[in-house]
Amino acid sequence: DIDRGSFPHFLLKEITDAPGSFRKTLRGKLIETDGRFRVELSDDTLPADVRAALASGRIDRVLVIGQGTAAVAGQSLAEHLRELLAETEVSVEALPATELSGFRLRDMSDTLAVAISQSGTTTDTNRTVDLIRGRGASVVSIVNRRNSDLTDKSDGVLYTSDGRDVEMSVASTKAFYAQVAAGLLLGYAIAESVPGAK
Repeated sequence: DIDRGSFPHFLLKEITDAPGSFRKTLRGKLIETDGRFRVELSDDTLPADVRAALASGRIDRVLVIGQGTAAVAGQSLAEHLRELLAETEVSVEALPATELSGFRLRDMSDTLAVAISQSGTTTDTNRTVDLIRGRGASVVSIVNRRNSDLTDKSDGVLYTSDGRDVEMSVASTKAFYAQVAAGLLLGYAIAESVPGAK
């Protein structure tokens, strides 16, 4: 990933890598059976206690956070999840991590935060995760880098690509597309845990 090979720059390499990263993100999680698709995420991604809290109504708020392009990818997850949960009492919101940490902190024992980061080292996102965990929130992260700071702070992790698909270009390409795919997978898994969801 850090060798640009025959490409003149990393941006072109990573645009070319994007379809493969997208496929790897879906691999083993989007299952086709009898012509129908279903999402299957392990407890390492969406832990059993988080699913139970969603099912019981103890968690009735989902906040999707990130910075920069990760925050934009989070907006797609939030929009999709809002639609799936429209007939339930669960509220869904996407916002930059800095806005949450700066203006929206409170008791968060009723909250599932989905933190999105390409590298897992984004200071603003990681600091916000520390603050909300200290207020009782559960955290599931969407991240590309295994053993990153964010993975250590999270109750569950959904890796984009294979968790080792480093992005070198400043403009996010393959990471962004993979984050959108991962967000849709996670959205379906969260909705499956909530009674009355579509």
